[in-house]
Amino acid sequence: MPNKVTKAFIKVGFWTFISRIFGFFRDVLLAAALGAGFLSDVFFIAFKLPNMFRRLTAEGALVQSFLPQYISEKNKGTNEQAKKFSSEVQSILLFILLLIVIVFEIFMGLVISILAPGFKEDPEKFQMTIDFASITITYLPMVSLMALWGSIAQASGSFFPLAAAPIILNLTLISGCVLIISELVDPIFLAFMVPIAGILQLIFVGLWVKKLGFFPHFIILKLTDKTKIVWKKFLPASLGAGLLQLNLLVDTILATLVGSGAVSFLYYADRVAQLPLGIIGIALGTALLPNLSDAENKNDLKYINTNLINAIKIGAIFSIPACVSFIILPSLLVEVIFARGAFLESEIHNVSLALSAYGFGVPAFVFIKILQSSFFAMGDTSTPFKVSVLSVFFNIILSYLLMHFFGHFGIALATSIVAYTVFFILFFILLKKKRLTSEVFRKLFLIIILILPFTIALILGYNLISYINFNIYLSLVLLILSVSIIWFCLIYIFGLIKMN
Repeated sequence: MPNKVTKAFIKVGFWTFISRIFGFFRDVLLAAALGAGFLSDVFFIAFKLPNMFRRLTAEGALVQSFLPQYISEKNKGTNEQAKKFSSEVQSILLFILLLIVIVFEIFMGLVISILAPGFKEDPEKFQMTIDFASITITYLPMVSLMALWGSIAQASGSFFPLAAAPIILNLTLISGCVLIISELVDPIFLAFMVPIAGILQLIFVGLWVKKLGFFPHFIILKLTDKTKIVWKKFLPASLGAGLLQLNLLVDTILATLVGSGAVSFLYYADRVAQLPLGIIGIALGTALLPNLSDAENKNDLKYINTNLINAIKIGAIFSIPACVSFIILPSLLVEVIFARGAFLESEIHNVSLALSAYGFGVPAFVFIKILQSSFFAMGDTSTPFKVSVLSVFFNIILSYLLMHFFGHFGIALATSIVAYTVFFILFFILLKKKRLTSEVFRKLFLIIILILPFTIALILGYNLISYINFNIYLSLVLLILSVSIIWFCLIYIFGLIKMN
């Protein structure tokens, strides 16, 4: 992969990895503080609203629709013109988001009825979710504004602020969990920690962008022809880039109908499965977008093809072994990560089922993030949008059918099946548009062949540690370390990576 993209990928990947590690500590403490039942269901639904928007903006639509246009303005004009453009976009963004927050606050009961229809059967649970969500929704304008400022920093080659900002959210929620476990505060205090984190994130990213000299001005609402281009692309981009989030939202809504704890089972499983997506998929997509946008402006198809193939190769090298591990080791992983405090033995089994189903779809989730960057770099938000709409309908139907037979496992499995469908559609469209070539098949085929000895080694290692009954934490570390060494030796021997 060319040096510029590689450096960006390493920077984003590193800070995303650090963020996910803190995210794991956060979820471990959430499991200890809330378990996987009444309270955790309430918090996860309340947190779903702003968290979904965070992923649509910080990792999706706002960046995808704004960044290519901002880079174009910056290349064509002066830095002051680029700052003027970002100020105009910011003015509209703030107006829309504040309006959304006000409407949601007024009609929060209706919003929760849509998000968690199963909660209406328990009036106490339903009302508590409304109370929590009325607090957490105030995080929405903060995280979206942070995403805008972070994308401005990305255009200047500074990927650190936006990649590192989630660490602040995780640390803030960790603090709240510690206070709850210590019985110093009530669980609703955790809801207040979400907007507090938003304020701290704004200060952090804002100071960084100000230091770069590109901090946008706060101006009166202004819609111009240039900003219209961004907002015309935003809605299709939000559905296109937020494909996984929309399908996970469907999962959450249906899970409230399955029974108590189902929302939490899917949440904890998703958090583990999201690790390779966050570190690899999002990091690759983030690193690719500004570079592919620049290449599209120059019509450099060779550069685009080379970068996309290499990104898919890297995504496969990390995501396919992760997929196999999630299918073979779900119980071991869940027990090590979550089994403490209020987390029960039966909950380990249920979360493990969901993890194996979500884990199956990990490679597809990663590949989708990579391929979407090429469409957004072309300025094509309509194709991911159309595919996304179809996939959501397909996911609703398939999830509804499978949940009657397999409960929450069926809901998670449907999401993974839909992800592969979307990946293949986007993949063949890019082949047709000459952004990819048949060379990608050779690399993927070789990785799939090499995964067979990795799988055998993983199964043998898992059976060995089960037989000798060694310390579970140390056993998992040694197993992961051993199979990782085997895997990277294999891909090095067969020339998929080079030591330089």
